[in-house]
Amino acid sequence: MNIHKKTLVQLLIDSMKKFDVMQDIIFTKKDNGYEGVNRFEIVNYSMCIKEYLETLGLRKNSNLAIISENRLEWVITDMACILSQNRTVPIYPSLTPESIKYILNDCQAEIVFVSTGMQLDKILSIRDECPDLKYIISFNSFERANIKEKIISFQNIFSDKKKLSKSELLEKVEIISDSVNDDDLLTIIYTSGTTGVPKGVMLSHKNIYSNLVSFPEVLHIDEREIFLSYLPYSHIYERTAGYYLPFFWGSRIYYAQSIDTIGAQMIEVKPTIVITVPRLLDKIYNKLMKSAYEMPEGYKKKIFNWGIGVARSHWHNKDTIKWKLADKLVFSKIREKTGGSLHLFVSGGGALSKTVGEFFEGLGIMTLEGYGLTETSPVVAVNRIDSNKYGTVGYPMRGVKVRIAEDGEILVKGDIVMLGYYNQPEHTAEAIVDGWFHTGDIGEHDSEGRLKITDRKKSLFKSSGGKYIAPTHIEELVSSLPYVDQIIVIGNERMYVTALIVPEVSELKFLAKKLSVNIEFESDLFTNPAILKQIEKDINEVQKNLASYEKIRKFNLLQTPFTIEGGELTPSLKIKRKFVEEKYKHIIDNMYHKV
Repeated sequence: MNIHKKTLVQLLIDSMKKFDVMQDIIFTKKDNGYEGVNRFEIVNYSMCIKEYLETLGLRKNSNLAIISENRLEWVITDMACILSQNRTVPIYPSLTPESIKYILNDCQAEIVFVSTGMQLDKILSIRDECPDLKYIISFNSFERANIKEKIISFQNIFSDKKKLSKSELLEKVEIISDSVNDDDLLTIIYTSGTTGVPKGVMLSHKNIYSNLVSFPEVLHIDEREIFLSYLPYSHIYERTAGYYLPFFWGSRIYYAQSIDTIGAQMIEVKPTIVITVPRLLDKIYNKLMKSAYEMPEGYKKKIFNWGIGVARSHWHNKDTIKWKLADKLVFSKIREKTGGSLHLFVSGGGALSKTVGEFFEGLGIMTLEGYGLTETSPVVAVNRIDSNKYGTVGYPMRGVKVRIAEDGEILVKGDIVMLGYYNQPEHTAEAIVDGWFHTGDIGEHDSEGRLKITDRKKSLFKSSGGKYIAPTHIEELVSSLPYVDQIIVIGNERMYVTALIVPEVSELKFLAKKLSVNIEFESDLFTNPAILKQIEKDINEVQKNLASYEKIRKFNLLQTPFTIEGGELTPSLKIKRKFVEEKYKHIIDNMYHKV
């Protein structure tokens, strides 16, 4: 057996040899407690699924879709596909039946695993239009008299599960490893894409393996770490950093029930690491600022506000008596609300506010911002614990080369770069030139060699005055305002920059209260002159350092949020600019007609 294989099967073997396979590793909340499952059971269950797939006559290298939220069955199914040498095609549970049909037909999926009755209904509604789909396997048990075709129950597959010893199970995995190669296709992940139809990104064992093996030197993780997982496994970011990494390196994974339960579950789980996106950190930050404002006047409020000031001014210097005193009186109490053990946020999927990052660091919780894409398995660069710099995404991962093209585009080379786009050789040839993957992002290196992302190449637009404008940077600045939930900046071939803003209604109500504005109907929040004047003032303040042609001159508050179902957002919650601009064309035009 070749022990130097760069495959996930090899990582599974290594973890089975290094760690106690009988130790619980994945935990799901049941009633008032958490139910754990150990690595031995997971691999044993996966072997059952693998053998069952073989009885169905499934040949190797078939494409199997998973439509499910994060749960134990997702992991078991994924491991079964790895062991049976089939490719997983993860699909966001939020997708419409029409979008699911496109993916299933494009990759010719033969089996689809679904989690709930809702996902099952989606599949049944398109079943006749998916000619390659042979079997539907449901994670949840169901009883429906009106279902004509046979739906396979995931749980029933285990009814005659063989009881293997630890050595027998390891031996089986080692035999499988002999026939798995580095460049074998592991998964096809359909990028949500803000323009055009989704593209299936083909990632090999070596792609993901290369990313995984350089992670521990960045995060310094071991079996003592506890991960609280809330981002979807359908996205390669959480799948790699929040599932494969802790699973293969012996850490524990607890599932959050939803983003709304994270606060309560942090206290229960006491996580040490949370893989996150900036939006969660923004919400925690704004909640803290709001609670500071709402505290009754007195000694406690003065101490709390003093502590907040110290967090901002001494975030990079914790050796002072001032910081240590603030830590004892204020920061330790705030950290208790995260469980008291959290020492690291890892942030990706969007730009982290420098202010928010430094503030959390001031509280004693470091945030490492990174950068990556589905096509790069996913992490290209990330900050390091011993050389963290907010406002950058850090240094490239080990073995990854990053180059800035003449037009500012970030180019990436290394084992992490995808095999290509499934059934799309032309798009692959456009994206990968001489081994360099063209990211579509604009960036630069700072004086110490760290990477900084400045915008999406496709997002750049030119004003009617001929000035190039990067909307993402402007959106990030304005998003730091607590009442801004979603924003899109407009200005292509226009005289000046405008914005559509979806506000956080509870924060808008709080703003009205601060301004002593009486609101009769919720809809009045969006049109009240005093509120709009304050928002305009706040926007001007956060964009004071921008060039005059970059500044938002007019804005409109939208009462309806951007959603996946409404078509404004991709499944990874990125705004589809073209769609939004077309949908709200009348409002946008109005901001330019009234000069």
